[in-house]
Amino acid sequence: MTYSEIWHRIATSYDDGEARAIARILIEELFGLSYTDIVCGATEQLSADDTLRLDTAVRRIEQGEPLQHVLGYADFCGNRFSVNGSVLIPRPETEWLVDEGAKLMNGCIASDETQHKAPHSPKRILDIGTGSGCIAISLKLRLGDAYVEAWDISEEALRTAQDNADALKAEVVFRKRDALKAEEEGYSEEECLQGGALVSSAPTGQAMDSINSNEGALVSSTPTEQAMDSINYSEANILAAPWDLIVSNPPYICDSERSAMDDNVLLHEPHTALFVPDDDPLRFYRAIARYALLTLNIGGNLLFECNTRYAEATGKMLSDMGFEEVTVSDDCFNLPRFVRGRKNSPSQPAAPPNPPRRGGLSYPRLRKA
Repeated sequence: MTYSEIWHRIATSYDDGEARAIARILIEELFGLSYTDIVCGATEQLSADDTLRLDTAVRRIEQGEPLQHVLGYADFCGNRFSVNGSVLIPRPETEWLVDEGAKLMNGCIASDETQHKAPHSPKRILDIGTGSGCIAISLKLRLGDAYVEAWDISEEALRTAQDNADALKAEVVFRKRDALKAEEEGYSEEECLQGGALVSSAPTGQAMDSINSNEGALVSSTPTEQAMDSINYSEANILAAPWDLIVSNPPYICDSERSAMDDNVLLHEPHTALFVPDDDPLRFYRAIARYALLTLNIGGNLLFECNTRYAEATGKMLSDMGFEEVTVSDDCFNLPRFVRGRKNSPSQPAAPPNPPRRGGLSYPRLRKA
């Protein structure tokens, strides 16, 4: 089977340029052949077993399966992550969240004295809707001693994320949590005990007045400055401490856009990680932002990846909720995709106005990271 035959078969589902690229990547990854080997006819010299293996892989791509699922992995931030039908395939544009998050956390070191934490205590990062774990794991690998926690509603996704963390030797705490209920749920006592999170010495009565409790567990609420001074930030109360960074790439494609999406996304990636109702496209952003207002440290940051049609609306929502220094940034394709907000005040602003009601955006075609 020649290289030309391979990419022409793939071109039934992709344009010619993308088909050539997919064919080249497939052959390189499966057999370790260089592009020079490929164009010089190396695929015609494969053994019978390898030829059958290649034909099976090409057939799967012809049937609409993503290249990353055929290979079983995707590259992200210089590392390889296992992927399957339970998680979104990491996209190259999402690496911005890791780059920006790491930059913000590295910049926090000098300002520790102005925050409600012991000087130079480990940074605390939360990834909501972790999927394959690519964002959380990449941040942990970048930041070393940071405490990184990651949530997802899917047990299958959490298993995949844990496998990736184990493979890359990244210590990340994964939890099954619903982003839409984060503000009200908090942590159970069992979770706190499993995480070694119950406070080792009880806070003062004044401190307890500023902390919500749920079945004996300290849960998400930003204590006052005086209360924070009475709490020992140690391994014993890690779950109760506020976050320095919350990052999320939540579902943002409207239901009405399903028919316009490519089959390699629609048929092979989890719909719970993709879609939101047409009449409330910012539902996840609003819920996560409310949780962030309760749980971010003063000076802590919230980072979102967004539907490019709603990036400006997301930024406005954060401003209306009381976040400061709100910025909208372009992705590597010069599309407005990322929003950052900073919590500079402990006060709780009024609820944001009703969410804007607009159309959705079809998901971008897959590209190799």
